[in-house]
Amino acid sequence: MSVGQEHDSGADNPDLIRLNKRSLFTPSASVAVEQHSAVPHVSRSTYGTAKVEGRLTSPNARVPEIITQRCGGITVKGHTLKSFAYTTDAVIIRNTNANAILAVYPFTGEPVITQALLTVAQMPLFVGVGGGTTTGPRVAELAMVAEMQGAAGVVINAPAPAETIETTMSMVDIPVIATVTEDDEITECKILAGAAIINVAAGARTAQVVASIRAHHPEIPILASGGGREDRILATIDAGADAITWTPPSAQQLQSQMMAKYRGEV
Repeated sequence: MSVGQEHDSGADNPDLIRLNKRSLFTPSASVAVEQHSAVPHVSRSTYGTAKVEGRLTSPNARVPEIITQRCGGITVKGHTLKSFAYTTDAVIIRNTNANAILAVYPFTGEPVITQALLTVAQMPLFVGVGGGTTTGPRVAELAMVAEMQGAAGVVINAPAPAETIETTMSMVDIPVIATVTEDDEITECKILAGAAIINVAAGARTAQVVASIRAHHPEIPILASGGGREDRILATIDAGADAITWTPPSAQQLQSQMMAKYRGEV
């Protein structure tokens, strides 16, 4: 057989080589049962989006779909954020599908806490830097450190005056979120001081406060707590919120539910 004939046999044909390799593969029965079960881990949503899930992925910390469907979102450095998970739980942060994390906690802010949360976060992290317990120059200093660590933005608590917002805004290049509880003169001053985003946390009155602020400031980005019920989330969105903070269940709650299932109680 000549050299030309050997080449014509297809031995060096990449397509034939791939075909031969494909025909030699047969998945083992044990692997097939686990990886090719009746519930596929690759699917496509009604909007045409291809969804890939790991076999061990848990759906228990997923954001209510109404937030994704109805919110316009706030775009920060090219990323459109509609849902903010309000949590400092590392396990939840690692497993939620929220667009961002709102990590505010009732203690003095510490860079080591921010660093720990950034280690597990797979999405932009907005971290609290004080304004209530922590006041004065320390707030701006914590914001600067958070920016250097990689935080996407910082959150200043409601008691902080407008001067704190202004000082912090002049020292960092990441968004400063000002938390408010009313549409009043204090909120107006915080907007004038340069707050990039207004975070409305007014409890049961959140939708009402959002509507009032939106009427006065059509362009200001508004983040607001949506509560635990879908009707409250929808009311807050309809009032003018661009994005929603959602409180996921804690790891302890999920573990308790899992143990009850293991014990056959549910």
